[in-house]
Amino acid sequence: MPRRQQRRPITRTKGAPKPREDTGALDAGARRVLAAHGGDPRRLEALVRDLQQLRDDADRFAFQEPSPDALREYRRASRELAEAERAFAMASHI
Repeated sequence: MPRRQQRRPITRTKGAPKPREDTGALDAGARRVLAAHGGDPRRLEALVRDLQQLRDDADRFAFQEPSPDALREYRRASRELAEAERAFAMASHI
């Protein structure tokens, strides 16, 4: 009878690896935000503040009433905020 293969022990690093973000998609979204809102850093900064509030509200709602729709709304708000922050950084460096 053949020997049973033993499982390898799971090795974990001290810090969890950060998920890689798709910088190409993020940059494309930021360029769309720049095209839609212009390159004015003050307008973009106001947009970032508004989107931070929207993301925080979506986070609070998803925590209080967990559902797939709430999670989807939180992820959408987070993505829009990340795109606006990148657009603001692009406009500030021009």
